[in-house]
Amino acid sequence: MHIIEKIPLVILCIGIISLIAGVYLLLLYLGLTIISAKGFGKDRIEKVFRLAYNVLHVGMLIFLLGLAGMTVCMAIEGLRKGEYKLRFSRIGGGYTRINWTDRPIRFAFQTVAYIGFSSWLIYFLVKQIRSFSRKKG
Repeated sequence: MHIIEKIPLVILCIGIISLIAGVYLLLLYLGLTIISAKGFGKDRIEKVFRLAYNVLHVGMLIFLLGLAGMTVCMAIEGLRKGEYKLRFSRIGGGYTRINWTDRPIRFAFQTVAYIGFSSWLIYFLVKQIRSFSRKKG
């Protein structure tokens, strides 16, 4: 694995950690909401909820960015090697190899699928960032 292929994996892990932190903050918000039924600091609860929402949102964006980076790396590696190795089972039953020489249409489809999925994720991320910045502003 090259260093460039490891970067999206690290970004993906950071996104997962951010999502977990956001979930913990939402659980804290839930606990504070239950406690505040007796009239305890509404402004603190609102701040915790906003923080949890922002952390979850940023975590989702980082996770999807890492996923887009991984699919781009897979497409680049497949184009560079001239074949894709796809694994469909968890047991380790083997790989499905798609070569440019043996199955050119399937190879082209796989490349378009990887690049299309990455492009869609990046488009979705840009839309999310724009809507997020409009809500803040």
